[in-house]
Formats: sequence, C-alpha cells, structure tokens
Amino acid sequence: MKTSLSTNRKTERGFQQSRRNHNIADFQAQFQVETSGNVESVSISNEKVQIGPDSEQWNDNAVTVQPGQMTPGEQEFTATASSGSAQAQDTAPAVKPTPGNYKVDVIPARNEEMREEISQNSIQDNYIEERGGFVTSDVVFDTYSSHEQLGFNKFGIDLVAYEWRHDNDYTSLAEAQPTEVKNFVDSIGTDTGNSEIEAIKGGDEVPAAIYPNGSMAERRGGNFDYRQFSNAETVGDALDWVHPYLFNWQAKITNDGPVSTEDALYAPTLERAIEQNTNQGLEVHAWDVETLGHGTGLIYGKNADGSEELRFMETVSAPVTATADDQQLHPLIEDSGYLDPENDGFQEYWHPLRFGWEKDEDTSSWGFEQKKRSAVSAFGGMSNSLHAENNPVPGASDTVAPTTEYVVDFTEKLRTFNQNDIKFETLYNQSKVLEKMVMDEDTNYITYGTTENPQYAVVADDSLVEGVWEDRSGEYDDFSQQILAGA
Repeated sequence: MKTSLSTNRKTERGFQQSRRNHNIADFQAQFQVETSGNVESVSISNEKVQIGPDSEQWNDNAVTVQPGQMTPGEQEFTATASSGSAQAQDTAPAVKPTPGNYKVDVIPARNEEMREEISQNSIQDNYIEERGGFVTSDVVFDTYSSHEQLGFNKFGIDLVAYEWRHDNDYTSLAEAQPTEVKNFVDSIGTDTGNSEIEAIKGGDEVPAAIYPNGSMAERRGGNFDYRQFSNAETVGDALDWVHPYLFNWQAKITNDGPVSTEDALYAPTLERAIEQNTNQGLEVHAWDVETLGHGTGLIYGKNADGSEELRFMETVSAPVTATADDQQLHPLIEDSGYLDPENDGFQEYWHPLRFGWEKDEDTSSWGFEQKKRSAVSAFGGMSNSLHAENNPVPGASDTVAPTTEYVVDFTEKLRTFNQNDIKFETLYNQSKVLEKMVMDEDTNYITYGTTENPQYAVVADDSLVEGVWEDRSGEYDDFSQQILAGA
C-alpha cells in the first residue's frame, strides 16, 4: 500500500491577480492524491481539518482546501492511506497567502464582551433590543462582500453594541464629575431642597443664559419651566429650556462657570438630561467638536413626529456668534454663525464643518492636512467622545486615513443634514467603523468612496497613509486604482 501527496502550485501571476479581485480559487490550496495497493480509506489533513473522499472538496484524485481550513503562512498537509491497522503517509507543503494591499469586507460580528459590559452597566434593561438587537444589514456591510472562506480581509463589528462606546460617556462622567453631570441631570423635575439650586431654576438669580420666557432686551432671565421642557416635542424646544439651565447651573454651582473646553462634558450631560426627563420619546445624540481655539459640539435629535434635526452646541453662555435676537446656544446647523461669513464667529473660529466647502475662507493658521484631520475628528467623535490617555483617536491617527473625497462628502452631509435625506444612523455607523479601525494600530486602513458607498482597504506601505492625508488634488480618491496598480 502506498500514497503520495503533491501540491498543484499556483503561479505568481495568479496570486497577483487574486490581490486585485479576491478570486477564491487563488487562495485555495490544491493537492493531488495518489494511492496504490489495498487501500480501505484515505484522507488529507492539517492541524485544523481532515478531508476524506466523501467531501465535495474531493474530486477524483484532486483535493481543494479552502482558505478557512488553513493556518496562516507556510504549513504542511499529510495524506494518510489506511488498511486495517496499516498506514502509509506522505506530506506536501502549502502556503496561505495574504496580499499586502487589499479591499476590506466589513461584516457583522457579535461582540459578546461588550454586550456583557452593557448588561452589567446600562441603566436601560432592554438597551440592546431597543437598538435593533443585532444589525446585519447596513451600508457598511452591503457595499462590498467577498467569499466567506476568505478570512484575512474580514473586519467584524457589532454596530449595536458599539453604541455603548458613546453612551458610556455619561456613565463615566457622572462618576468622575457628579456635581456638573449627574447632580445636574437629577435636579430636573425634582425639588432638590437646595435653595440655591431652586433659585437657579426659578430665575431668582442674575442669569448666565436666558430662558424662553425671559427677555434679552430687558435682561430678564425668566425661569426654567419643567412642564414645557418635559412635554417638548422637538429636541430644539427641549434645548431651549435645558441648555440655559445648564449654563446657569455651571455659573452658580461650579467655581469656573461655563468653560469652552468642557464640550466633552456638556454633550453627554445635555443628551441624558433630555432623554431622561422628557416624555415625548425624544432621541438625542450629542458629541463634542473642537474648533480652532474653542470647544463646541453637535446635537442630533429625533423628534416626537420622527423627523430628524442636527444642531450646533455652544459651550459658553455668550458665544461670539450671538446676535441681538439670537443667543446662538444651539442653532440648527444652517443657522449657525460659524457657517455665516458675515458673522464675527466665522472670522474668529474656523469650524471643521467648513472643510471642502465652497464658502470656506482661510481664516485660520491651519494648513490643509490640519483642517482635514480636524474634520475627521469631528465626525469620528460621533461614536466616542472620551478616550483613555494615549489611545489613538480619529483624525490624530497615523494608521487610518480617509480620502479627501470621503471627508468632504461626510462633512457636507453633516453641514446640510437638515436639507438632505441621509439618515443619521448611516453616518453614525460609518463613524463606528472608523473609530474601531483607529483602535487597531497594527494595521493601516484607508477609507474611500462616499457616505452612500463607503469602501475600505488595508495597505502595507505607511507612505500611502501619509499620501492620503496630504492629498489636496484627489489623487487617491479612487483608491481602488491604487490597489489595482499594486501600490
């Protein structure tokens, strides 16, 4: 009894082509098995799999091994022929290749560790279920797919569980700075017994910010009306009450008052204040956005009627963008002075939502790459505002670079959110993918395409990442061509 095992080797040309098209045949290992004598059974195997003639992968004497059945790199397969207690074996080498540059297939993958953390820490019993349970269809999954047996190019993400990276911002801050966060939120709708706090609500103190029932012209602060706040049917109406209350609280309860650099503190505080204390089913998602020299934020709202809106979030009670009849604390995007060339705020502070905008003016000392990184930081912060010290962050990462076309498109979608028809969840999920890629510092990623057709790639050469960041002319926008060129 004898057996022999040989490898049907692929050509280098075949592998180069596989890098371009991810043809599954170019990643499979193919063997030829020959036996002689009285053979009762035969199989080939490695440490992961054993394949016999009853498998669909066995065709006459040819055996095809799928990439998912192989270990990375060089390995050895063994052919074993048996008759009774007698065996004959032969071995042959195989290689599981991984190209240096390739398209990434983003796939749904449950994150059980994060789901367990949510179950232990969320105050909402049905947190996961309320957000869709486990999402398997989204633009980040649907724009590109490859053969399921290709493992090297898969990037798994649990879109629902990943929301916790943002929602946990409030929990973390409530523990770290309870006076400014948890105590403020908990004071809404209750008699705290603290005369100073109740005076802030009642308008008995000189206000830092004016309520809707006050008057800027008369310098009459008005008072926090809990009934109107709690019954607000839009996020904008709710902010009209709670945002001035936050500033008045900061002015009286803290030593420093409202501070521009505390945008990462105010965003989750306002978000929780509205969702916890209103009764019309309002949904809020707020995050901080740094302008050049001044902290601001963005607040997404889903209103009682299901409509969506996006607003700026100011961090000081008397912003430079304020006008005689508008405090500019939380204007709709299109009404913000930061996007109005006639407003003093436009000239004083460059805002990242101006990146790639035809109305932008060079009002800052930043160069192209700094502005592009600031824009990426603005939409990257949607998925996580708080980062542990020394953790990589979107915009500051040197291993993840979105193309200029992608950044301009994402920024435009936010700037015109109240006029376009894109859903917030579409943008938010792309921010989650970006943020997770940034956390993987061992791999270079490129994001390209548009928000309607996001594409992702891995590259081996660090200089490609640098080139994408510096690309003013759009040379790298069609990044598929870079992969095809073998860059």
